[in-house]
Amino acid sequence: MSTKTKPTIIWALYAASLVALLTSFVAVVLAYVWRSNDPGYKAVYEKQIRRFWIAGLGWALGLSLFLVAAFTDTRPAGSGIPLLGNVGLLVIVATQLWFGLSALISMFLIPEPSDTGRARNKFA
Repeated sequence: MSTKTKPTIIWALYAASLVALLTSFVAVVLAYVWRSNDPGYKAVYEKQIRRFWIAGLGWALGLSLFLVAAFTDTRPAGSGIPLLGNVGLLVIVATQLWFGLSALISMFLIPEPSDTGRARNKFA
């Protein structure tokens, strides 16, 4: 097994979340588990974990906006989603695209392992 296999698996699961949303949760659990077992890629795992939580904030913000719009809408039923709900959906979609596509790009930019655990490549 190549030394880059584990970080690549996590990036691939993140990228797969564009289609199957739950794969990102499996990936972040693997990143937490493998972070202590693979010190050469510790910085890469920390980047993967940080990216998951940043995306989680985006998902939470978008969902919050959507729910606030849905529960505070006073228009007649069936008249559509108010503007705030559309903004919430846009935030969710933009976050998901950023998360999945950046993972897809990072999958090909994984640096070589280092003894210090610090990545030489800033993107991956």
